[in-house]
Amino acid sequence: MGASISMPVGESPPPPCQPYTAQQPWPTNSDTPAAMSVPPDNIFDSPMYITDDDSTLAELYFSKFHHTHPILVPKPAYATLPLPDSLRAVVRFIGSILGSNPASEQYRQAAAYSMKQDIAWTPYRVQALLLHAIALHSINEQAEAQAYLSSAVDLATNLGMNRYGFAASHGNGNPILEESFRRTWWELFFIDGMFAALQQRSWFRCNTVELKAGLPCEDPTYLSGAGFPTAPTLSQFDNRVFEDEDISFSSYCYRIEAVRILARVLAIAEDPDVDRDEFTAVDNALAGWKYHLPMCKGDIARSVNAGEPDELMFQAHLIINNATIMLHLPRSNLRSIHPLTANTTCCPWSRPLAPTFSQHNHLMKVTAASQGLSDLAALRCSHEHTPFLACGLIMGSLVQLSICSLHASHCITQHRERVMLMIGVLKSLGRLWPLAQLGLSQVRTYAKEVLQRPIDTFAAPLSNETLVEPPTTQKANGEMNGDFTQIDISWMDDLLQQPMHGIPGPGSPLAYDSIFNL
Repeated sequence: MGASISMPVGESPPPPCQPYTAQQPWPTNSDTPAAMSVPPDNIFDSPMYITDDDSTLAELYFSKFHHTHPILVPKPAYATLPLPDSLRAVVRFIGSILGSNPASEQYRQAAAYSMKQDIAWTPYRVQALLLHAIALHSINEQAEAQAYLSSAVDLATNLGMNRYGFAASHGNGNPILEESFRRTWWELFFIDGMFAALQQRSWFRCNTVELKAGLPCEDPTYLSGAGFPTAPTLSQFDNRVFEDEDISFSSYCYRIEAVRILARVLAIAEDPDVDRDEFTAVDNALAGWKYHLPMCKGDIARSVNAGEPDELMFQAHLIINNATIMLHLPRSNLRSIHPLTANTTCCPWSRPLAPTFSQHNHLMKVTAASQGLSDLAALRCSHEHTPFLACGLIMGSLVQLSICSLHASHCITQHRERVMLMIGVLKSLGRLWPLAQLGLSQVRTYAKEVLQRPIDTFAAPLSNETLVEPPTTQKANGEMNGDFTQIDISWMDDLLQQPMHGIPGPGSPLAYDSIFNL
């Protein structure tokens, strides 16, 4: 934290939650609340024995994944604390994905089996369920991922992880564990919101309970394991805008705020009868988010990690740009993008809606947001990004391709280069996350139709792929000439009637072999 935060007068943290019993059993069907769900049963009923070195897979987890969703205790504590086997099994599964391990499917089944056997009702189980949901999302197993996420939300809310005193009551006096549990709740809030956006739902359950959990600290403090500040409250964070001094909170806090704005977008994005004032309020929240960032957070590249982009601020900007597209795209005149998204991963859009402002106003904001996504893609960094970046790049690419159908030829180059950039980052991301590999194949298919340049008949073809004939226009003298000023986009409309062959729709199970052979 950039400045110490004192508790406002008249406000004190809620009383601590009652400690849980370490061996408290997972509720059975007879005593499970109506809202409680349980993970799917389609897992092995016997343990899996895998010979790969556990430390190698854990190293992959902490070097390539932990910084993107930093809820587990740091690596030194992970090596020494008596964490449940089920949680370690999920860490191994994620490490196997990152390492393209041929036994990854076995690690997945082993993690599912271990969680089924470990019925202790603890925050560690919430962590295991949540991380497993993220991993399943990254391989496009969306239905199963949602089932595990729902179980994590059920357990977390029943434990009271959303309450201020939970971390102190359950951390056994260990500040690292307390911070880990605070982060777990807010990560659950983040992932629940992202899943709701991808599934086109107008609400998510973590946003329907009191958000009283203490806010996380900065990552370097967490990694150091010492010097933890008193966890601020959400009201303290919200009230920062009225302070004379520029108070800086952790990057985690600004990502939380981005998800809270996303929740407001979800509530009205697909509502054809939304009140104009309500729409304007949400639109202002999106536009104003960046203006309330302190100077040290305004530039993503300015971080404490030796010039590396701040991953959590990176994700916060990703959320704001995606939410802006979600709000304005259905009301813009980019009607051609709706057929595009019929079978496209991460873009579950429906019918166009009547504009709240002028269609040009909506178009400008969609365009700026898609450019913001490509600007994020342009940031060079040595560390890996969250698998949720793939969805943002897919959406940004499709918006840019649709804009190409409206702009004159002198504007095509800038949109083409943005699309090429996002395709390149999807290719890089696809080496880690199968979901990105699938999205790369889909975006390439659309980009060939829209952007492929006229073929030089005197040059040797670049590959054996079938090249698409470019659009042509007729000059005044009757000659036909390739041009991008009049792009035929009728192919987009055909997608409504003819699903793309060989590419699964959202939520379809995706085998590893089919992913890497795209």
